[in-house]
Amino acid sequence: MANNGALRTLGRFWAHYWLRNYQKAWLRPDVIAGVTVAAIAVPESLGYAVIVGLPPETGLYCAVLPAIVFAFLSSTRRLVVGADSATAALVAAGASTIAVQGASNHAQAVGALGLLTGLVLLAMSLARLGFLANLISRPVLVGMLGGIGVSLMISKTSVMLGYTTTEPTSRRLIATFTHLSEINWWTAAMSTLAVVLMLSLSRFVPRAPAALIAMVVATGITTAIGAADHGIAVVGAVPAGLPPLSLPLVSLREFTLLIPAALVISLVILAQSAPVAKSFARDHREEHDENLDLLGFSFANAASALSGGFAVNGSPPRTAAADEAGGNTQMVNLVMAATIAVVLFAFTGLFDYIPEGVLAGIVFAVGVGLIRTAELKQIFEQRRSEFTVALIALLTVGFIGVEVGVFVAIGVSLIDRLRRQYRPVDEVLLDGEHIDPIVADRLGVTSVEGAIVYRFGGPIVFENADYFAERVRTLLKQAVDEVSLFVVDCRAVDDIDFTASEVLEELCDEVRSHGVHFVLTEVSPEVHKLLANYDLSSHLHVTADIELAFAQFGPGGTQH
Repeated sequence: MANNGALRTLGRFWAHYWLRNYQKAWLRPDVIAGVTVAAIAVPESLGYAVIVGLPPETGLYCAVLPAIVFAFLSSTRRLVVGADSATAALVAAGASTIAVQGASNHAQAVGALGLLTGLVLLAMSLARLGFLANLISRPVLVGMLGGIGVSLMISKTSVMLGYTTTEPTSRRLIATFTHLSEINWWTAAMSTLAVVLMLSLSRFVPRAPAALIAMVVATGITTAIGAADHGIAVVGAVPAGLPPLSLPLVSLREFTLLIPAALVISLVILAQSAPVAKSFARDHREEHDENLDLLGFSFANAASALSGGFAVNGSPPRTAAADEAGGNTQMVNLVMAATIAVVLFAFTGLFDYIPEGVLAGIVFAVGVGLIRTAELKQIFEQRRSEFTVALIALLTVGFIGVEVGVFVAIGVSLIDRLRRQYRPVDEVLLDGEHIDPIVADRLGVTSVEGAIVYRFGGPIVFENADYFAERVRTLLKQAVDEVSLFVVDCRAVDDIDFTASEVLEELCDEVRSHGVHFVLTEVSPEVHKLLANYDLSSHLHVTADIELAFAQFGPGGTQH
């Protein structure tokens, strides 16, 4: 099965290979888009490296070799990859299971986690598990990203104020208020300026490279006033060039301890990237294969781990920026990688003057942007139960911890899904007191005595079979007139499992013992076959539609 999956994935790769059909007219807009995206990626990537607890330049490494690898292995023509706020926070949490930030083995732990993430993504690609992206609902994803945003804001507030604290996320906010006497007001001012510039530009000039502008302006002012004279900590010397490829070394026990974090990171990569790639492919009428993208992410994450970076992900803002700049293909990722490589080889001296607080401010502003208040408001107005799920995801990820919060969010989502499947939407279309207008029109009557038509809004399976049976019993018990026909509209019933078949058999015998015909209508061929396999034909009746059910088993007393 795995071999067949691998062959299908590789076959899709050759079908989607964008370079074979590259058009000369695309080159100029792709180059412009690539440079534009690089301008956005440089300051953000520096900040994301700080989240992970690595030197700033490692964030740039994530946008060079990984972007090149992804460009040649993915199916999507539009998705831009690199360091990302969501995965950076997850990497920081995951690596902490075997190494403390700042310890000598921390970089090895981050690299091992990236390599393991690549292996998980490879297994998901070969097993064609891209459909898993559909199992994380939009409200859960919105809540998770919002929680990551809250976590980033809390973690970077102290750096923006000019001091550091090692308190965990749950207590760091309190610690921020108990260390107010340690604030460096110059650092706080420059950091706040960076946040205000980023948020203002993102709102009023959305196409501008807000992070780059904020970094340049704040760094320029800091340099002009003299950072050292005012106690403003700066990034300092950054090594030029790219590091040599190396294999991260951890023990087998430590490697296994990273598996849960790698699974979470892989799911987040899939959940965030697949909808973005699919959306842009749909807008441009292009084909898209999420399993092939998983293959691209697998090798891109492995490349990042081997080249000194950390886990990479698809970036929705950078992808949107590339699209707005006219980008057409993965050449955008190649141009971005080349641009950042030039920066690493020739311009790292500029990083000497960047204040650490300004990078923290950029991350803080990114965190604000991750809290999608408009979407949360829409979910609240349209479906309160799913808003509750989103809110639980946001609070647990934001205040308990990213890794634990992601598991809680997915668990709550599955519980909510089971709750809705346990009690699907159902409706009485006809009884002794009222009749649905459509049913009345189909039967050509205004009322019917002695019959009930009931619609069940989902599959009848083990978790809701008893609920279905109780609903039928309750409707028969509460009927105003004696019932001789009970019709179940099965248009929404796409499955009946073995457990449900036994419950259904018992229910049918019970109902029939009271002189009631139990009839299923609008049954799909698949469910019809299941009923035959369960040998339920001697216990119930099946008709093509409601009209035929009444024609064959209908009670008297209809009024035209």
